[in-house]
Amino acid sequence: MMESAGSKPCTTPSGKRRVVIAGGGYAGTTLAVRLGKALKDADDVEIMMIEPNPCQQALSELDLVAVGPARAEFCELWLPTLFKDLPVTVCYNRVHQVQPDEHMLTVGPRSGPHEPVSYWRLVLATGAIAFVPPVPGLAEHAVTMWSVSDAQELQRRIERQFRVAATIADRDARVKALSFAVIGGGATGIEIVGTLGQMLPKRMIDAGLDPADLRIRVIEGRPDVLYDLEPALRARARKRLAHLGIELITGSMVSQVEERSILLADGRSVDASVMVFCGGAKADPDAISWSMQADPSGRLVVDETCRAVGHEDIYAVGDVAAFRDTKDNRTLPMLAQFAIREAEHTADNIMREIRGEAPTPFVPNMHGEFVSIGPSYGVGWAFNVHLSGLPAIVMKRLTYLMYWFSVGGIKLTWKRTREMLAMQR
Repeated sequence: MMESAGSKPCTTPSGKRRVVIAGGGYAGTTLAVRLGKALKDADDVEIMMIEPNPCQQALSELDLVAVGPARAEFCELWLPTLFKDLPVTVCYNRVHQVQPDEHMLTVGPRSGPHEPVSYWRLVLATGAIAFVPPVPGLAEHAVTMWSVSDAQELQRRIERQFRVAATIADRDARVKALSFAVIGGGATGIEIVGTLGQMLPKRMIDAGLDPADLRIRVIEGRPDVLYDLEPALRARARKRLAHLGIELITGSMVSQVEERSILLADGRSVDASVMVFCGGAKADPDAISWSMQADPSGRLVVDETCRAVGHEDIYAVGDVAAFRDTKDNRTLPMLAQFAIREAEHTADNIMREIRGEAPTPFVPNMHGEFVSIGPSYGVGWAFNVHLSGLPAIVMKRLTYLMYWFSVGGIKLTWKRTREMLAMQR
């Protein structure tokens, strides 16, 4: 177990009621900061986060690391810095098991040893992992886009192909070496392929290569991309992809992946020296072993207050939770905006419980959604207004600013704003 400033062993007794937050992503970090700011010494409550990594990773910005121009640190928020002046301690470990009847969880590596941790209230915010279907060759040859390390791996593969292409005299062979494919036409896939389309030609020129040799494709099994957006916005996205020279291949699922090509179910073959898979996510697979009710997708079933069904002292928020919107009875999608709002509401509910009041229902509202297609262009909507181009990318960046301010205040927001502006030059 790692320790650093703001950390302590998981089993250290304090005599206070303990709120344990399992997971340090958007939901867990938001909840810890909001609850930490609200607590008073007289509340006699301590906050402990269980998280194996010392930094939160911002997945929506990974394309800027994978292709440029951002450094890896732009996607990382260091927990010791965020919690420096808050009553939050971090146990740098992972949740092994939850034992609701004993009001206990154990932490440690899969093979042990495990430490017991008691709680007064437990918040499960362990998130999701990349979903990779059992398509032959997919896991072996394609990189996912779910962490900073994934983004860095894509960066390495791009640089490797630049070096290979520089040594090839035959143009057809050079074009194959510079063929890139993104599998998945959702928001993550379109953001990655858009950044590839905008940034790779510039990088090729810097490397002495001809951008005319570049081939970039996005493959989507459904008839169109970005199905979460309205048709008019999808049309603008397709127009932007075409402007960047990106070929859109739709209507057929991937059936097999080989070292240098992708085979589709309709018989087509797509050259690809570098492949990225952005096909979705699934809830933390350990959650289904924690003696709580889960839905068929593996997300924990929660009530209208975000408490795990049947367990009044356990909340679940973010991607690991299956919260149903009472307006349409649909489970909320795995989006950061819902994870953040669930976390904020849960922090407020825990404060209500500290004061002896009953938790209140969480009422979800989607305020908008924006997808970047390269660092300087976006599509999306906010408050029923459609935006594209620079206004959309500005709105997307504003969501970053709002989050940075909520967890890190003015100092973090100003620091990250300067970094973001520098990347736009």
